[in-house]
Amino acid sequence: MKKNIQKFLKTSKNNIKESFKFIDKNKKFNTMEVIAIVIIAAIFGMLFGGILMYGKGALNIGIRKELNEFVDTYNEILNEYYEDVEEEGLLEAGVNGMLSYLGDPYSVYMDEEISAAFQEKVSGEYVGIGTEIIQYEDSTIEIKNVYEDGPAYKAGIRSGDILIKVNDEEIKDKTLSDISSMVKGKNGTLVKITVLRNGEELSFEIKRQNIDITSVATDIIEYNDSKIGYIAISIFASNTKEQFANKLKELEQEKIDSLIIDVRGNSGGYLTTVTDIMSLFLKKGEIIYQLKTKDKIEKIYDKTDDYRDYKIAVLVNGGSASASEMLTAALMETYSAYTIGTTTFGKSKVQKTQDLSNGSTIKYTFQEWLTPLGNSVGNGGLKPEYEVAYTPSDIDHEYDSQLTKALELLTEKK
Repeated sequence: MKKNIQKFLKTSKNNIKESFKFIDKNKKFNTMEVIAIVIIAAIFGMLFGGILMYGKGALNIGIRKELNEFVDTYNEILNEYYEDVEEEGLLEAGVNGMLSYLGDPYSVYMDEEISAAFQEKVSGEYVGIGTEIIQYEDSTIEIKNVYEDGPAYKAGIRSGDILIKVNDEEIKDKTLSDISSMVKGKNGTLVKITVLRNGEELSFEIKRQNIDITSVATDIIEYNDSKIGYIAISIFASNTKEQFANKLKELEQEKIDSLIIDVRGNSGGYLTTVTDIMSLFLKKGEIIYQLKTKDKIEKIYDKTDDYRDYKIAVLVNGGSASASEMLTAALMETYSAYTIGTTTFGKSKVQKTQDLSNGSTIKYTFQEWLTPLGNSVGNGGLKPEYEVAYTPSDIDHEYDSQLTKALELLTEKK
């Protein structure tokens, strides 16, 4: 495999965190504002019947006895606690406590900083200069990757440069998060970046712009007189489908005989992105996955006329979770694709997100997804048809035993 693909996989696996899971991006409402309304209502002695619920365009706000007790407790602490209490922090703690009560590792409260990183990753874009940085133990900040179409590259920044100042401010004692916040800003604004290159200090003024995060990489592999397309997906972000479709088209223009889809280390992403990608391969009317709620199971079908019929192999491992498992299961059970690697992570729960007014986000489970045949991967993960473990040579990128097995299966003569 080409070095650029190896670099893409290594970078993706390092950057994508377990928190970037399977979410529904279309259903958001502001809990903090709702709580604020409730508190105001309590103060003025107004009482509404019913409960807080989210339906088809309807939002019914009310107060039950238990919620009155929550408001009373909030007011008691705020007014009677012997030290000053920050109001917003107290509300955050209340929301966090409700999520903690569920005992669900996927139902969590994310503060403003974590929420921003989460939204950036799954949206597939951010406003910045188009670089990736790494911090070493001695606090040295190295620019490891510069997007070739980004403003930093066009200004003259290169991989290997040592970042020393942002807007003439020393950054040696700052964290990666601090530095990232300094570099990012509003679209069209300028930031001054100072680097050290071969002992020489260089400064660049760079205009910030919208940066698309690359989540898809491709290659063409010649093997056993066949031409095999290779696509690696690092995360199922909102712009991944477009990148995938474009890259697939490019591979098919090269007259590939078959395809390998690599989701090793891919921890998930948007449900809708998986639906869109799978619609490129399955026939109209075939089942992509199923969604299980409290009282029903809904089958999600391919509604497009687009499909493929060439052979496909999917590479998975223990880091392949949720959206990755959904795509793999659909290709395995509906498309009859080969699956190679090790047992996947095993995440069958679907989360919904809510943005809070202070910039934080809550994420909670509201569905379980099932494979086209109605199976759940929540108990032990998805076992590939061909189990192939990593070897020491794989780790050093000298050899890829799982990829080799996929190439053998796709090119074997029957």
